[in-house]
Amino acid sequence: MKRNSKSLIIKRAGFVLCTSVILSIVLLSFSVNRAVDDVWKQLGISQQTGNDNIKNSFLSGYFYHYGAEAVRNATSGNRAAAAGTLLTYVKQFVNSDGFKKEYEAQRQAKKPQVQERKTPRSADKIRKDMIDETQKALDDLTTRMKTMTPDMQKLMEPTVKSYEEMIKSYKDPKNEMFTMMATVESQLYEQNGKSDVDEMKKWEEEWPADVKPLIKKRLQKYLSISATVDFSAELKDKNGKKVFVKDEYERKSADWKMIYRAGADVNGVAKGFAEQWLKELN
Repeated sequence: MKRNSKSLIIKRAGFVLCTSVILSIVLLSFSVNRAVDDVWKQLGISQQTGNDNIKNSFLSGYFYHYGAEAVRNATSGNRAAAAGTLLTYVKQFVNSDGFKKEYEAQRQAKKPQVQERKTPRSADKIRKDMIDETQKALDDLTTRMKTMTPDMQKLMEPTVKSYEEMIKSYKDPKNEMFTMMATVESQLYEQNGKSDVDEMKKWEEEWPADVKPLIKKRLQKYLSISATVDFSAELKDKNGKKVFVKDEYERKSADWKMIYRAGADVNGVAKGFAEQWLKELN
């Protein structure tokens, strides 16, 4: 494949939703049973790009399938053996200190930013605050009025009176407005607190301190989807594209179709590898 056409494939590939790095490696597995560094060369991508694919599969749940078109067209050789080679590399990579650092950096970046909350005020405190604020506004106005012309002072008199009436109303012990305001503040405080707790709980579930639960989740999701894949499903040509004969298969997720394209032989290796890895993680 020419360099410029490969670059075009890379640009157009983008990313597709994926449940685990097993899916990405299944798609990358093809041709011959050689050393991993040689496999990268045959895939037409660097080891660094391969590492990034693996990292992003685990951290974001997406598979960045640069060069995937070239892989799909490869039909010869021991695909299952190549899958085993690459899966072993994946396991080593995600157990490395470098990956754990990347994970922790991503984890902290996803941590909810909890804002400092003010303790809700009592009705008496709200009353005092509003009296003080209004009195300050009145004092400021009367001070400024001393420098105004008589005509302007006359125009400001209704405002002065309004402030005075407000202060009088606030000081009225029968005024229930402050009790209602205190209730609202208390309710908002509780709601915001619950929201913060929920956000932190969700973050801890999705990004646990130990990376192992995340790995387990990716592997379990893969096994769950792969168990439903019909590798005997037939394809047909439609408008120059290969589609499933059964409409229900055509409506399957990108993950399901990715496993199907990898083939039963590769999936057999990936399935056994994932199951053994899960046992080690439990």
